[in-house]
Amino acid sequence: MASIQQRQGKRGTAYAIRFYYRGKRQRVSLDSNYTHSDAQAAANAIDGFLRAEQLGEPLDRKTRIYFETAPADLIRRFSALGFSVARANQTVHDCWTEFLRSEENRVKDSTTLHRVTVYNRFRAFFGTKIRFADLTGEYVQEFRSELDRLYAPTTVNKSIADLRTFGKWAVERGYAAENPFLLVRRGPTGNRSRDFQVPSEWTARILDSCPSQSWRTLYCLWRHAGLRQQEPLGLTRQSVDLDGRKLRVHSTKTERYGENHGDRIVPIVPTLYAELERQLALMPKSEPFLIYENRRKGFDSSFRRILFDAGLKKWPKTFQNLRSSCENDWVREGIPPHVVASWLGHSVKTQETYYLRVLPEYFDRVTG
Repeated sequence: MASIQQRQGKRGTAYAIRFYYRGKRQRVSLDSNYTHSDAQAAANAIDGFLRAEQLGEPLDRKTRIYFETAPADLIRRFSALGFSVARANQTVHDCWTEFLRSEENRVKDSTTLHRVTVYNRFRAFFGTKIRFADLTGEYVQEFRSELDRLYAPTTVNKSIADLRTFGKWAVERGYAAENPFLLVRRGPTGNRSRDFQVPSEWTARILDSCPSQSWRTLYCLWRHAGLRQQEPLGLTRQSVDLDGRKLRVHSTKTERYGENHGDRIVPIVPTLYAELERQLALMPKSEPFLIYENRRKGFDSSFRRILFDAGLKKWPKTFQNLRSSCENDWVREGIPPHVVASWLGHSVKTQETYYLRVLPEYFDRVTG
């Protein structure tokens, strides 16, 4: 049976409830905002929950209503103890906070930031008080319609995907009986209207406009080795094997998928070979990184100036289209798609969905 303890603190009288649960002595502390009658109501609800669990019976009406209407901070404390009835009445807002905290060491900072953005969209529509039990099919469909009104299809798709991941997490931990976000469709998986094949003939013009050898090397790594925007910053002198024409690339994006997903080998094509040779010759002996200049996370503004000097206009999805242009070049040359996908560091499915394009020259080749 739950017992109430009283203590005198700096802010006044506070109460704590002690009880045994699953063979362990537990304690739920209430701050000074709660009265003795509040503590007694909580203790009675705990007794009601323990009695129902012991007998394998449903909660009595009074206990069920208490857990449905209890303050959020008490729900969090009961939930932390494993009270399933409390977990089911946790607000989506509180669950999302715990979800981000549980995932922070497993995913990249950029993923966490994106998920915060997604939840801000959810919160703008639903507020912070809604529970999983309140997320009916009609509500989530209305939310999907609001996203469609405000954002591009790809943005909506990614938002729904992140919310589904969160919903799955909540179901696994007992916060939700079912994943409400499975009730809405995801929509298109990619916006191909912004695809752009960067002509390889532009390379000479762009290299001539680069202000340093590091920039020349960066461009060739993006356009002629298909590296992601930040991947060149992880390359060292040991990453480059000029004799074997091999480049070892480490990817922080894919390393979490397993032991063999962190590194990949990319061929060094002649255009890239010449720039790497010059870069290695200019590198200070004490410098560990291949790109020892321009080591900032954002390249966009500087690269825009380079394109302007080259007489070119910035294309959509600047760095992703450089990467996909390299991939399409290799496929066009007849290299098997699964080999190219391995060099680029993704699956064939991802390659088909986001990278490969129907280039006009394929039509011309068939028609002669």
